[in-house]
Amino acid sequence: MKIKSTAILVVLLFIACSKENTNNKLQTSLLSNSINALDTAKIPLNDLGSGTFRDSVGGLYPGGVNIPPGTYAHDLSRAAKNIIPLDTFGHSSLNGKVTFISIGGSTGGHNMKDLITKTSGNPATNPYLKMFTCNNGTTDASLKDIIDTASPYWAHITQVIKGARSSNRQIQVIYLETDDTTTNVKWPDRPVTGKNHIESCMHVFKRKFPNIKIVYVLGRTQTFGTKAIWNKEPCPYYFSWSCKWAIQDQINGVKAMNYTGKNAVAPMLAWGFYQWADSLPRKTDGFYWRASETADGLHANEVGQDTLSARFQNFLLTDKYAKIWYGKNAGITH
Repeated sequence: MKIKSTAILVVLLFIACSKENTNNKLQTSLLSNSINALDTAKIPLNDLGSGTFRDSVGGLYPGGVNIPPGTYAHDLSRAAKNIIPLDTFGHSSLNGKVTFISIGGSTGGHNMKDLITKTSGNPATNPYLKMFTCNNGTTDASLKDIIDTASPYWAHITQVIKGARSSNRQIQVIYLETDDTTTNVKWPDRPVTGKNHIESCMHVFKRKFPNIKIVYVLGRTQTFGTKAIWNKEPCPYYFSWSCKWAIQDQINGVKAMNYTGKNAVAPMLAWGFYQWADSLPRKTDGFYWRASETADGLHANEVGQDTLSARFQNFLLTDKYAKIWYGKNAGITH
């Protein structure tokens, strides 16, 4: 009887082990499929983290993280603290302004206009702020047009700055959002080209605006059924990678993005509120973006625009570095 019981026990253990091995194989298979899915699906950079998209690690900053790292973070803090009210000659002044402008296409211009409305008279914001949009939705204002200082777009920017009774020397912060009119949609060709164009824009900003400290990029929102190639997915998603890689070059000390010392050729480039999301709430912050929040698949409708500008302002008010110059405690000295 004892031998029989032992035999039954052995059989049961064999069945259990076989079942466990089968489950382990199934889990391994599912995990493998999951990894493959992570590597091919479009996932917001901040949710992707240390995961990969076509062998490229996610996260807003290098290493799959979403916060500025190391020396770059220290320098970002210092740059923010150096943003003080300036007069139109670029001199520190109690009567000066902290001038913050937007440059690029129509989507960024709409966002900035809403942000200006939310900032004006808001007791939580820096009373020295002077904000206006230099975006252009009626003529070309792509990265290529920004790089070409002889383009009609720069005549528009100059006119707006003069109309605002400001000057190039007074501008210290820029919000850049636009499209890259490159028609190549291949990976990684397109985002690499976008990265190079963004870096060229930084060179132009450094020359045009001698007191520029920080340029913020937000990427672009997901688009739905638009006609122009550069406004169709996956191009807006790829643009996020262009922004990420340009910032990464700066963090890694690439000469073309040097922001320190006498040989500086670029201002600091940093993420603002990252805008690309799909229809499901992001794990990192709950943000999502759907066609119902757009007017035409590209431009936000009234509800969607309020959401975007509110998210951007929340970033400016709560980010460890941005709140130094945008928040109410900012002033002429720090």
